[in-house]
Amino acid sequence: MTELAILAVVVAATAAAALWWRARDGRVRAVTDRFTEAELAALGAPSGRQLLVEFTAPSCAPCVTARRVLDQTVADRDDVTVRVADVAEQLDLARAHKVLRTPTTFAVAPDGLVLGRIAGVPDPADVTALLDRGEVRTRRRAA
Repeated sequence: MTELAILAVVVAATAAAALWWRARDGRVRAVTDRFTEAELAALGAPSGRQLLVEFTAPSCAPCVTARRVLDQTVADRDDVTVRVADVAEQLDLARAHKVLRTPTTFAVAPDGLVLGRIAGVPDPADVTALLDRGEVRTRRRAA
């Protein structure tokens, strides 16, 4: 009987953890972070454009899906650049921005301010909303 109770607790805890993980996966989180000019230059970010930075790893299967979502989302926008940062090759950059899993995507305004952070495969509507928010912010600064 005790074994069954332990098994039930383990199954319930696993189900709760899976639901928690699924609820967080691909969601936008607001963060107070900024990419420095040196980091933007190292990523090859053109000045005056918004940037999507996707942190990936060679063995990351969801990264392929995330990259496809990002490319399709910005295909008709000429104000956005997508850059990929391999966490193995750019470990210092990943540590500086506290990347704990791949894929992790940052939407970055032209001045380096992070507009949002997405861990997991992003939703295209969320990416578009982040980029539109940055576009409005850039227009306000120019006015």
